[in-house]
Amino acid sequence: MLFLFLAAVPFVLPAQVDPLNPALHSVLNDHLRAVHLKFFPATPFVPTPPTQYRLELTDLNGDRRPEALVLMTGRGWGGIGGQTLFIFRGVPKGFLFISKMMGIRAPMPGSFCIANDRTKGWRDLCVRVSGGGAKAKFVRMRFDGARYPLNPSVQPAMVDWPTGEFVLINGDATRKALSNHGSYYTGLLGKATRLQIRLEHENGKVTGDYFYEKYGRWIPLEGTASAKTVQLNEKSGDKVTATLTLNHGPNGWTGQWRSADGRKQYPLVLALRSSSVHKQVKGEFAADTQTNYPVMNGPTGAAFNETIQTVFLSRFNEALAIRREAFAEFKEDLANNPNALGESIKRWSYNDSANLRYWSPDLVSVQAHNYEYTGGAHGMYHDFAVNLWRHGGQVHRLKLADLFVARGQWRQLLAEMLRRELVRRKASYVLDGTVKPGDLLQPSGFT
Repeated sequence: MLFLFLAAVPFVLPAQVDPLNPALHSVLNDHLRAVHLKFFPATPFVPTPPTQYRLELTDLNGDRRPEALVLMTGRGWGGIGGQTLFIFRGVPKGFLFISKMMGIRAPMPGSFCIANDRTKGWRDLCVRVSGGGAKAKFVRMRFDGARYPLNPSVQPAMVDWPTGEFVLINGDATRKALSNHGSYYTGLLGKATRLQIRLEHENGKVTGDYFYEKYGRWIPLEGTASAKTVQLNEKSGDKVTATLTLNHGPNGWTGQWRSADGRKQYPLVLALRSSSVHKQVKGEFAADTQTNYPVMNGPTGAAFNETIQTVFLSRFNEALAIRREAFAEFKEDLANNPNALGESIKRWSYNDSANLRYWSPDLVSVQAHNYEYTGGAHGMYHDFAVNLWRHGGQVHRLKLADLFVARGQWRQLLAEMLRRELVRRKASYVLDGTVKPGDLLQPSGFT
């Protein structure tokens, strides 16, 4: 009877998966076929399906044609040290094989980095090497004019953590959907609860925070990405209070909010409101100038982009001009006296980093942090805000004085916010010599 039951179950072939890049898929298998015929001419060649490799397309040499990094994930392409990686150069008619690497321990998060630095015009590739009892290390694979090195394990260890774009990791689809420097969304939880959320994907991890528009208090998030799904933990201190599961599709992010005890769960829909632009110029010695600012998505947000871009690019260009002028003087001093400058001043740095912290069709708030180092014991930090209001067909930059007007409702709103914060902190207050619990305090009690 058991045999007859099994015989009645239809046999289903696995679904065929189309390659992400048919041209690269064809070139890859042509290369593998040629290698196979060279070493195993007596055995038939079996093409590698798209499910047995990971693909990253990126311009490594600045010619505006993407190169292809192909990490082989099939059983025959790896060992204790890691997997095999092929690199194909982008050419006018497709791709051309140029390099092979062994022992790539991806898709572990934060294992393979396309560095910002270049050698002979090609971006360096930083690889995490571990296993065999040796201490884990990052090594830098430099292009020699024809190819990259074959074996990362024999390269010297890097001193610092690599700076660049981490790729070929779990969650490649989400990495492309989430900006490394922050993406901002508005969303709907359940039927009527509105929220705003900021997410950032870097080194294989997803972090961020969100707030309910009704309350305005930021709640931290952290989690991981896998394929097209992001799993986030909502945290209060060290305690996980809820989980958010987000799935990326052609229309954005959808998912579910679920309480830690599982008793409550609500659908969640997010709409992208902004992503980030990152601009960096390296200069003489170890000088570095960077800016990062949000760009609003869609026609509703586009009205703010010109003002935001003007603010941050003007600061960026001014910092570059000051740096060039200062380093021109440095070079004159060094020409007269090679020991005229200390080492610290050569690490001149300027960095603006900005995140969207509130979005509405007519009002956005950008919070920015600045770090500046021009030599000496330490750098200087300061924060500033860019608050923009769209009114009468124009975008205005708001100041505090514009908000706290005599006839405005700010007193009531601020009082309610302070009351909620006192309740959250379980604070008390004194009235007529008696200690009262904070949750009894009415907004009218604030002046």
